[in-house]
Amino acid sequence: MTVPQNYSQLPRLQLAQHIQFTNVAPNTARSSIIAHVETCAEYGLDAAMVSMCWVPLARDILRGTEVKVATCFSLGSGTESIQGKVELLRECLILGADEVDYEPNMSLYLSGMYAEFQQEAAELVKASMGLPFKAMLEFGYLKTDAQKRHAAGLLVEAGVPWIKNSSGWGPGSVPATVEDISLLCDVCAGRSSRVKASGKINSYEKAVALLNAGAELLGTSSAAAILGIDTALAAPQSDAAYSY
Repeated sequence: MTVPQNYSQLPRLQLAQHIQFTNVAPNTARSSIIAHVETCAEYGLDAAMVSMCWVPLARDILRGTEVKVATCFSLGSGTESIQGKVELLRECLILGADEVDYEPNMSLYLSGMYAEFQQEAAELVKASMGLPFKAMLEFGYLKTDAQKRHAAGLLVEAGVPWIKNSSGWGPGSVPATVEDISLLCDVCAGRSSRVKASGKINSYEKAVALLNAGAELLGTSSAAAILGIDTALAAPQSDAAYSY
């Protein structure tokens, strides 16, 4: 895990390098995805986070840039079978995603089935073939810091490269807090896992505070507000400009 540094004076457009700009709403039209991904390219964000079906389009738009294509599965649920999740992860690889976020099966954890919870993570690590992927823990379901530490520790021991505090979606979602990110960083200290923050990150000040707490990446749909981007000025290419 990278040693935290002081981000308090970080210029907004350098902050972009830590943001995975998210648009995974199920009612998002193709034209909006194009505008979203083009914004990521123009301002040099770390990644454009889009739904699986839009990964080929995002790759087309981002060709020749350093911006990554990120996607996710099991958002807000996580209750698919292990094999089902393995196949979803493999499909993300086939589509060409650079990074993938997934939701662990919190139902298993809350049932005290810790071995099964950890086995799911281990199977996904094996199937990832080295792809950076992130477990979206849902801290909203975990009522104590001890539970949060235990659940995160099981994922770290399974070799999951990145741990998140929340998906930002569904009943288990919670806003990212300095306290929760500090807790995750403490669990990951001295290990190979790293921390991404997600959930209601909607201001420059909050983004900087979470980075100072130890997060290395931020997942947010509010990148424009954080970075001071006037999206009204964006002029996306027409749909015909891209092959997918």
